[in-house]
Amino acid sequence: MKSIRTYIPSLFISVILVLLFLGGSAVVIADINITSEHFRKTASEKNIEAQIYTSIEKNYREKANATGIPANVYTDHLSEEYLASVMNVYIDAGFKTLSDGSKFAPQIPVNPELEASIDKFFNDYADKTGYKKDEKFEKKLAKTKEEAYKLIGSQCDAFKFSALNSHGAMKSISKIYSHRIHIAVIISAAALVLLAVMFIINRKNKKSMLYWCGVSALISGIIGTIPSAVLVADRYFDSFSIKQPQIFTAYTTTFYRLTEAFMAAHIAFAAIGITMLVIYGVLCGINKNNIKAPADIEVKKKSDEIVSAE
Repeated sequence: MKSIRTYIPSLFISVILVLLFLGGSAVVIADINITSEHFRKTASEKNIEAQIYTSIEKNYREKANATGIPANVYTDHLSEEYLASVMNVYIDAGFKTLSDGSKFAPQIPVNPELEASIDKFFNDYADKTGYKKDEKFEKKLAKTKEEAYKLIGSQCDAFKFSALNSHGAMKSISKIYSHRIHIAVIISAAALVLLAVMFIINRKNKKSMLYWCGVSALISGIIGTIPSAVLVADRYFDSFSIKQPQIFTAYTTTFYRLTEAFMAAHIAFAAIGITMLVIYGVLCGINKNNIKAPADIEVKKKSDEIVSAE
């Protein structure tokens, strides 16, 4: 009866600890890796601005026949540095919304050279054809500039914050993201409380703490490592059907890094768990390849006592 009183509660706490280890590591990894700085770094390392330029150039070439405006009117004045700055504006605006729930309102930097190029094309066209430069002309010119910035913004929003915002996802994600530190603290506090309870339950056999904590860490490590390893080994995220190369690169790179970080953390959990179980086995004077649960040891002790009494 005594062994059941310690075994069942310890088993229950051990299972809860597994969930807390998984959840806690996920929150910490997200806090470290899902930041504007990391997203900027990803974009820079993968040279996403070059992919954005190619995508914009392709778009304008396809529209040239319909609009009558040659692609080079736009592309000759879009440097990769400028496109990178626009992309960073969207990243910063996105994380500001996620952090404080404010309105998503990226302000695209003005490109004087681009505007001058569009002005020149329109004025040259009007002078050549005798088109009257009236209010209609000015409205068409202003609309063309507006659409140019709109396209640039759409292409530079590699992480699709605008799409997430338009579907209402940003607001929902913000409720979690803005409280990620609090969530991590709550999970840590819960784990400490459970460890304290487990210590009290096993106070007469303190070595059992090593066993139960080791089991929790090992199981958490296995659960976190195996699926992550499969996703990375199979290059699962490469199967995403995303047409725009800059968005594909941004998302797949981010997902792989998060998965690899999660896997590394749980490999560490597994290693810690194995170490604790080995230490427990050594302290109990048994072979590390034949570790027995604390309850089994207590039952054996009781059996030995009965035999001795007889």
